[in-house]
Amino acid sequence: MAKWIIQKAFKVKPKLKNPILVEGLPGVGNVGKIAIDYLVDTLKPELLYKIHSDVFPHSVFFNEYGYVELPSVSIYRYKTKARDVLLLTGDVQPTRERASYEFCQKILDFAEEVSCKEIITLGGIGLPNEVKKPVVFGAFTDKGTMDQYKKYGGINTKTAEKIEAIVGASGLLIGLARLRDIKGVSLLSETYAHEMHFGFREAKALLEKLQTILGLKLDLQDLEKEIQLSEDAAPMLHEDRKSLKKQLRPMMDKVDLRYIG
Repeated sequence: MAKWIIQKAFKVKPKLKNPILVEGLPGVGNVGKIAIDYLVDTLKPELLYKIHSDVFPHSVFFNEYGYVELPSVSIYRYKTKARDVLLLTGDVQPTRERASYEFCQKILDFAEEVSCKEIITLGGIGLPNEVKKPVVFGAFTDKGTMDQYKKYGGINTKTAEKIEAIVGASGLLIGLARLRDIKGVSLLSETYAHEMHFGFREAKALLEKLQTILGLKLDLQDLEKEIQLSEDAAPMLHEDRKSLKKQLRPMMDKVDLRYIG
């Protein structure tokens, strides 16, 4: 059984207004994490919880001050006129199957406790080549939720024709949420399935959808700068990628790279 340390960042428990939970943790292209981290950096939401566990990597990171910190996952609160948006992000997510289930159940326990009735998870669909114009796909808990999100436009609902499974928290959260009568959607952007690729352009595609869904006003110019920097660095990585592809080609021909996370 995993051990969980949940640190509260408040003295008086806040009252939440019609909360919606939005998750973005590390995965293929890190597109979900980049998107949520961008919201945290720009919107300056209130930190509610920081979560540590022995199912996270046995290591520490260095913070901006040079001090060590344990790997963690955090939950933030951002207040809009219509509702409270809960942002779930962090350094890691559990990779072992049982630990991933336990982690998602813990998050859903919290969601139920604060009367959260809707969850959005963010992730990537890994492709073998770079993507210039990423398509955002949606996976839904039910037809009613699908119909609701169709109204926002720009979300491809034929996800089952593109992929067979959603791996990790992005999938498990909405799958387990359905058992608790919590509706949800996983927004998945096409991205390049390469360990050296950071999906800034793909994260922007997700953020463009989120600002419509959540009623946010976002200035994505800073993200444009990151996109440009990553594209400027691409030629330096190109030869390394070609060499790696050549080495992995026999394996890639046998493995479905449409990994989700």
